[in-house]
Amino acid sequence: MDMLSIRRIVLVNLLFLGQLSLAQSKKDKLSEIMKTYHNYNMFDGAVLVAENGKVIYKDAFGLANREWNIPNTTDTKFMIGSISKPLTATLMLLLVQKGLVDLNKTVEDYLPNFKNKPAAKITIKQLLNHTSGIPNYDIIKDFFPRISRQSFTREEYVKVYADSGLSFEPGTRYMYSSWGYFTLGYIIEKVTGKSYEQAMKDEIFDKIQMKNSGSYLHTKIIPNRASGYDYGLDGYVSADFRDQSNTMGTGDIYTTVNDLFKFHVALTNNTLLNKKLTTEMFTPGIRPAQYGYGWFNQNFKFTATDSVKVNYHLGSTEGFIAFYLRIPETNSMAVILCNSAPTDFFGITKNIIKVLHNKHVILKTPVHKKMEPYIVKYGAARAVAEYKKMKSDTANYYVDWLQMYYLGEKLYSLKRLDDARVIAENNAIEFPNRDYVTLSLANIYLALHRKDEAIKFYKRTLELNPISEEAKNRLIELNVK
Repeated sequence: MDMLSIRRIVLVNLLFLGQLSLAQSKKDKLSEIMKTYHNYNMFDGAVLVAENGKVIYKDAFGLANREWNIPNTTDTKFMIGSISKPLTATLMLLLVQKGLVDLNKTVEDYLPNFKNKPAAKITIKQLLNHTSGIPNYDIIKDFFPRISRQSFTREEYVKVYADSGLSFEPGTRYMYSSWGYFTLGYIIEKVTGKSYEQAMKDEIFDKIQMKNSGSYLHTKIIPNRASGYDYGLDGYVSADFRDQSNTMGTGDIYTTVNDLFKFHVALTNNTLLNKKLTTEMFTPGIRPAQYGYGWFNQNFKFTATDSVKVNYHLGSTEGFIAFYLRIPETNSMAVILCNSAPTDFFGITKNIIKVLHNKHVILKTPVHKKMEPYIVKYGAARAVAEYKKMKSDTANYYVDWLQMYYLGEKLYSLKRLDDARVIAENNAIEFPNRDYVTLSLANIYLALHRKDEAIKFYKRTLELNPISEEAKNRLIELNVK
């Protein structure tokens, strides 16, 4: 062998070792990130990260069942909430591909019982991209827990919302609607003559070997399924109950990180959908959400100056949080499935993407987690005082508005209304342009019978988000025009 050949072999080996070292480095960094969040009591579940079509990291943390001290694994099955929507959208598009459904036909074309209802003329396309105008279930003040705990037939549940007025003319605006996706699931059943669960199994799960996925109902025995928990102020509690009969098509699916990787690969390779329908699915819709068919299709900002085009979806249901993100440009993806809520899903995912793009990750302490023990020991006023100190120490702490909002909501759900008020009032000062924050404060004031202040913040919510159905309905109930 001549010297030139030897040099080539050495160079190839060095390149290979360099790539191996880089991959190993990324794996180690991803492991450090997830361990840190787990140690903050902000992640119990499973995670998988893929780059260039290959899995580079997966792991599991915490407990699948706290009563029996059973650990999570990467094969543990988690409820994924609204990440069911990309699957429902794909199933509907498969029926379009087969010629069984027309995207431009209307709800009443497939569901005659919607004839003369407000939603009758909404198209399948408008249901898929959340431009239908069908409101979300939060227009019903006591949806949680009264309705969410009840069991429904399809026909019974449709009656819960079928007579609701539309929030706007279909196709003119974006507004997220789980009821819209329940309607899609109902149409799937009518068109296929199968249950949604069976149609999903036949058309997607079986075809791409998603053997650990299915639709959940509380009467089923599902081996290796995690229990859901909420992290309270000083420990874990079992999550509230929800009957999944009212989440068909919109949030009733359980799965694993490995199965969701298979789904990503199938979408990438057009194993299920043809290129035309796949392109339509991932085409950005109306701003600001840019929701296509079952996916948010946006530029995802992961540093102050860097962003990348992604397809993503968040999912949440009682005791579970999930985040699923695809980066088509590099055939990469990340998924976190968590069985303790809440968690900083955006923060975790941004750090994962930083690692994929070889950006430096600085793991700072989340302020809201440090506030929790102060609330337990001294009350919310002391916690807010500590918040102000930590907020100024940007080298060591970070503030996330969404997690601060969740902190106020947690106190509200625990009926610690005065503490909830103190946190929410601080949130309204710190994050004055977030409609979730103003709506939360309005609801807390209403629970405290401080009507004038509640009205003020319901109105502020509508200034920030003119299509907030919950704010509109609360003002109507308060006889405010």
